[in-house]
Amino acid sequence: LKLSARQPAHLAALVGTRDSAELMAVMQVLGRHDMPVSSPTFGPSGDLFTISGSGDIFRYTGSMDFDNEFSAEQWGSSSGQPLGLEFDSQGVAFVCDAAHQAIFRIVSIKSEDSPPRQEIEPYVREYEQSQFLGPNSLCLSRQTGMLYFTDSGPFGETSLQNPRGSVFAISPQTQLLIPLCLNTLAHPCGVALSPDEKNLYVAETAMNRILRFTQHPPQVFHCSVFFQLSGRFGPTALAVSSSGDIYVGHFDFAQNAAEGRIVVLNQDGEVTNQISCPGAEITGLSLTPDEQWLIVAERSSASLYRYPLTPQN
Repeated sequence: LKLSARQPAHLAALVGTRDSAELMAVMQVLGRHDMPVSSPTFGPSGDLFTISGSGDIFRYTGSMDFDNEFSAEQWGSSSGQPLGLEFDSQGVAFVCDAAHQAIFRIVSIKSEDSPPRQEIEPYVREYEQSQFLGPNSLCLSRQTGMLYFTDSGPFGETSLQNPRGSVFAISPQTQLLIPLCLNTLAHPCGVALSPDEKNLYVAETAMNRILRFTQHPPQVFHCSVFFQLSGRFGPTALAVSSSGDIYVGHFDFAQNAAEGRIVVLNQDGEVTNQISCPGAEITGLSLTPDEQWLIVAERSSASLYRYPLTPQN
């Protein structure tokens, strides 16, 4: 399932290609929107979801095994500027919203005599009576239910000149907020857990690097630089496979690069592959539950793509 030196030859030949037709033959369009979408993720039933800057949350219906059978429908809304989306095992959605500077909890309510509706409520808004800058991305521990998220504010709010971004964890039992790194980061963005959940990876966009928070002992976190990128603007999105491979969306502005770049790292921080994407402004990555496909959200084209990680018939 992982892209490495052992990947299928037909995929390896296309990595780094500059032929757009050849690239699009592999990076397939799942959908195009009027506004850019980001933060692709899968709900507990296997449905694909994304969020839009308009506040809308979209659900995609169809099968990953067939082309041109996907359709998007509005599932809910945060009524703000959502940046990150994640679901727990019960189907409850957690949304990072920059406009409201909060994380919302959205529950879908179903009844026999009325259509489904969503109940939305603030989950967390502040730390020690200080308002968040604007939560950006989040991920959930499947083992403990701990929720991890980055707080960066809108793009440009935290930067090299103003490194005030943070990384937090929320205990599901007490809902206590635990700062892992407080008011010191330059636009922390994507966040993902290792398969054993002992390590938390964070994309610090403006420093063009990946940080690793490792637990030793449990619930005591130590932070270091896991991987330093070069070129482009910086990493924005992360996805981790069950084998521990880390997919890094290496964002740049469309006027600076014709194609996007996804860097694949192993657990030792070594580059094992690079994947090209039509459009440089990558804002989200997700692996399908069976890890057959990599889902990519790209802002400049307002598109959602899929990339095969195994040979397709």
